[in-house]
Amino acid sequence: MAMQFMKSGARVRRAHNKRLPQYLERGVDVKFSDVAGLGKIRLELEEIVKFFTHGEMYRRRGVKIPGGILLCGPPGVGKTLLAKAVAGEAGVNFFSISASQFVEIYVGVGASRVRALYQEARENAPSVVFIDELDAVGRERGLIKGSGGQERDATLNQLLVSLDGFEGRGEVITIASTNRPDILDPALVRPGRFDRKIYIPKPGLIGRIEILKVHARKKPMAEDVDYMAIASMTDGMVGAELANIVEVAAINMMRDGRTEITTDDLLQAAQMEERGMLDRKERSLDTWKQVAINEAAMAVVAVNYPDLKNIEFVTIAPRAGRELGYVRMKMDPIKFKEGMLTRQSLLDHITVQLAPRAADELWFGEDRLSTIWAETADNARSAARTYVLGGLSEKHHGLSNFWVADRLNDLDTEALQIVNMCYERAKEILQKNRKLMDAVVDELVQKKSLTKQEFFSLVELHGSIKPMPPSILDIRAAKRKQFQDMMMNQKEPALGSNL
Repeated sequence: MAMQFMKSGARVRRAHNKRLPQYLERGVDVKFSDVAGLGKIRLELEEIVKFFTHGEMYRRRGVKIPGGILLCGPPGVGKTLLAKAVAGEAGVNFFSISASQFVEIYVGVGASRVRALYQEARENAPSVVFIDELDAVGRERGLIKGSGGQERDATLNQLLVSLDGFEGRGEVITIASTNRPDILDPALVRPGRFDRKIYIPKPGLIGRIEILKVHARKKPMAEDVDYMAIASMTDGMVGAELANIVEVAAINMMRDGRTEITTDDLLQAAQMEERGMLDRKERSLDTWKQVAINEAAMAVVAVNYPDLKNIEFVTIAPRAGRELGYVRMKMDPIKFKEGMLTRQSLLDHITVQLAPRAADELWFGEDRLSTIWAETADNARSAARTYVLGGLSEKHHGLSNFWVADRLNDLDTEALQIVNMCYERAKEILQKNRKLMDAVVDELVQKKSLTKQEFFSLVELHGSIKPMPPSILDIRAAKRKQFQDMMMNQKEPALGSNL
């Protein structure tokens, strides 16, 4: 009987004298095929679906079905969409509420809403209860004083009781989302309430390509759209941002009176998502050239170092009130985002940050120095202090207590020596690559932006780049291409046999 009910799809049970459930979300037809970039996370979610579709099999074998699943991850990665996909794949009812709706100034209102939510879910089981932004009500108890804190604590207590009521039965599964799991009450996240915690990370390169293609399904895309180029430019972006890029590109297409979305539309939309709208105010030729020298210097110096040479984009077009352009580099996230920098990588980073200051001196002379490089120079000074404090310098190798009064001068002196050394390295590279600098500056002044292909074409023609070992990103890209070629070679005989 239970299997027959599941096959027919979930229905809302309603007596003639009762109104429809308040928290039921109708028309949820999201499937896993509508959610891209999941990777191995999909296996976890498919297992949750099996708890509904094959619940009796689990129970016969003595397996306790989890009553709660906590989806953790940064904003915009698709936690809500994943919860809907679980309900859609399982064919069960989907009840949703934001945790902030539980919190009221009147004592007892939040707890009554929790009871009402789970009463509706129980009456219309099997069902998924989705609580968005769980941290709004699930913070550790006792931190907030007064009546507001009492109401929040009472609401949380009722939620704990409701979660205990469905433990191991599989009729109602609670899925909650949060981007702050660290502040949740320990009693809420213990096994038996939220038994399973699934972290949803930001999508990688392949994941971003898949997400872009999903959102492009119903859009008039040009046949030659380069999804790889868009995905490379959007490193660090989440699904919500990628979806918005496709929508903005579609608006650009309509504005220009065209019938297809091109790669350029998507590239422009990606820049708008990352840096804001284009500022179209007029500038003098001298200003354009000075900004171009500033950005070209960073790109030309960076391309000499393995960890920084992956230039994705160079632009001098001002956006969102910023006068300067920017250079987008694709860097190894393990090194630069997780704080696993080597001594050489940190020195290379300092050198690149000092490149605009070196270019300003070489092209305009010391008498005409400006403050255009002030921000990057400050980054270099900060990185130099990190270098010394981390025990990476020659003089203070290892751990030292620099916060003693008579040692602070040693810290600043050593950091200054590192800055001066890296500054000379930057000047040397720029002097060797004057032809490349002039070519990049001329192109930037004319076009305002250079793509990866355009920039590296200039590097091949005019650059004097020292040989270097491949970076970790080069190695990963080579392995990925080798794997793709191997898969294509395996498919070719099968296709030929059908001819």
